[in-house]
Amino acid sequence: METKPAVLFLVDSDPRTSHRPAEAARLAAGIAAWGQATVSICFCGPATAALSEWPEDMIDGNHFERHLPSIAESSGIIAALEVRDSSSVAKRDGIEHKSINATELSELSAKATQLLRF
Repeated sequence: METKPAVLFLVDSDPRTSHRPAEAARLAAGIAAWGQATVSICFCGPATAALSEWPEDMIDGNHFERHLPSIAESSGIIAALEVRDSSSVAKRDGIEHKSINATELSELSAKATQLLRF
């Protein structure tokens, strides 16, 4: 049995000043919908604002509410890199995401067959 490729979107651009995080969410959802790959998206640094602030404060912020749920529905991982060394699960407007530490991000990266950075 062949395993699906694992695609990791690593997003570190600020969604308040760049369209790149919203575009990453849109692309990740499109790949996840295809069903031929396991898709994960991790928001790091200023990009975590996409998970913690109102979408209207973001450039193309409607992409987050529209597309992130489909990643979770396809068994993908939505994560936020936290500075502290603990992990937890949080929700923003019904979108569940996992708070991960650097070690967990390293493990997620090692499992990925493709890495896209935004």
